[in-house]
Amino acid sequence: MQRKDWGIEEFMSVIWSDECAVERSKDPRQIWVFREPDGKWLADCIYPKPKDRGISLMVWGCCYGRNKGPLVPVPESMTGIRYLRIIKHYRPSVLRNALMIYPYVTFQHDNAPVHTARIITEWFDHNNIEVEAYPPYSPDLNPIEHVWVELKKRLQQQYPRIADTKGGPPAVKSELARVLPLVWETIPPEFFEKLAASMLRKVEAVIQAKGWYTKY
Repeated sequence: MQRKDWGIEEFMSVIWSDECAVERSKDPRQIWVFREPDGKWLADCIYPKPKDRGISLMVWGCCYGRNKGPLVPVPESMTGIRYLRIIKHYRPSVLRNALMIYPYVTFQHDNAPVHTARIITEWFDHNNIEVEAYPPYSPDLNPIEHVWVELKKRLQQQYPRIADTKGGPPAVKSELARVLPLVWETIPPEFFEKLAASMLRKVEAVIQAKGWYTKY
């Protein structure tokens, strides 16, 4: 982001957008094991990693201030064309709702190739949509990255047996597409508000680092 005389209110009015691959009931939390030195290889002290990548579903979502837009399942891999379809379909209603709260709203997504594809940049330019500049070395600056962690954690808590869905990978993906929007709705407004409020210090850190790495 560029240097501006921004306060917390301005960060509340940014529509933070991104997509994420959610794996079937994979717990995103780090597992800690406390043991004696000679207990390194005990079964109770080992948390094995799955050998396969599992079944995952891509989703797109956005948030602003205390609010969230829809969570959109993407059955296939995200491409520039699919991303443009999502933006065209969902952005107007999200923007309309945001403008009922804030007098001025901007849009934010990172520098992923799907976001910087020519058809995307040309469409945003053609429609005079302001997109905030994004520093190349701060991929986690977008607060929605923390929302994805929360979404995966809640999926694990609310639907721990989803991986056992009968019918193979297509059925598991279909079930993920059904339940993930339900899980999304359980994330409270306070969670989004706290993330948006944290952006003031995060952006200041990026400015101080001249766009380079920060602890965020």
